[in-house]
Amino acid sequence: MTGDWLINYNFGFISRGLFGTILINLFDNQEQLLDALSFVLISIYLFIFLFLNKTFNNNNQNIISYILIFSPASFLFNIYDSQGSFRKEILGILALFVLTSLTKERIRTGVIFLSALIYTIGIFSHSVNLFFLTTILYILLKVLYSKKIIHYLFFLIPTLLNFIIFFLFSNNEQELYIKRDLMCIQLENLDLSNLCGYGAFDFITLDLNAAYYISQNYIINENREASYVYIILFLLSILPLLFDKNTFKNIYAFLFIGFSFTPLFLIAIDWGRWIYIISVCFLAIYLINKKNKINRKYKYILLIYPFLFRVEHCCSPSVELNFVNIIKNIDYLRNNLFSIF
Repeated sequence: MTGDWLINYNFGFISRGLFGTILINLFDNQEQLLDALSFVLISIYLFIFLFLNKTFNNNNQNIISYILIFSPASFLFNIYDSQGSFRKEILGILALFVLTSLTKERIRTGVIFLSALIYTIGIFSHSVNLFFLTTILYILLKVLYSKKIIHYLFFLIPTLLNFIIFFLFSNNEQELYIKRDLMCIQLENLDLSNLCGYGAFDFITLDLNAAYYISQNYIINENREASYVYIILFLLSILPLLFDKNTFKNIYAFLFIGFSFTPLFLIAIDWGRWIYIISVCFLAIYLINKKNKINRKYKYILLIYPFLFRVEHCCSPSVELNFVNIIKNIDYLRNNLFSIF
């Protein structure tokens, strides 16, 4: 995923450029650049789990909390599909859990500002992070009960600024190709030209209309069955929530947050990633709200849940709900964990 993090503003505004601009202007040596990027990305994951752990311990939890953390649609998603890990949404996830770590504590403006700062870097590094805003605002309003306008402005001002800059300086397809090629020359000078041949550097040449057209053509004409499978995977991702009656007390929050992600499914085909991000947002909401104790007989059903299915970030998903597939998933997970260490 390295290439996506090196997209930058050096040749003019482009929607994913902030993080790469900071990084590529700090280092002019390939080794230093890659070492720094690796260090930062691993640190982001470590801080996510640090603040997730604090959120977990600040609130009463039950077995569903554990199941949602280790769901194939939340943090096991990164292990099941390595192509879905180390994407720029980890900035939004970090901002989210920095904020949730304040529950059951005194509201500290400094911590909220830190969350907003990470969110701001996130939205100017990839627009996917804008979709964390609804969850963040819900937490501020309904969980932290913040009455300070400044807390909301920390997030709303950079969001508004992002939209203004995007519409004022958005490029046509020809301009995007020119900027992409200039960035590739820049990376070639760093002996990183191989990063330009695929992935993020292809997609930055698409404007919003082109992205929408390609996505809809793929869903409707090329691989319609995949969209049906992803719908099933989404339903499976929310299954543990249905074992707790308190979920239905917060149903409007879950619906509001879930529907706020609809535009993502229309303009990009990484449906598995979007399910992952929604699942993380739902996890955050569940961890900080009141919960019921779970009937003992449900525990045994929930224990197989992490191995029940896999969510691919894109584009050929499958669902096989049987014992053989559970064994395959356990083996697949074990091999991927061993390969990491």
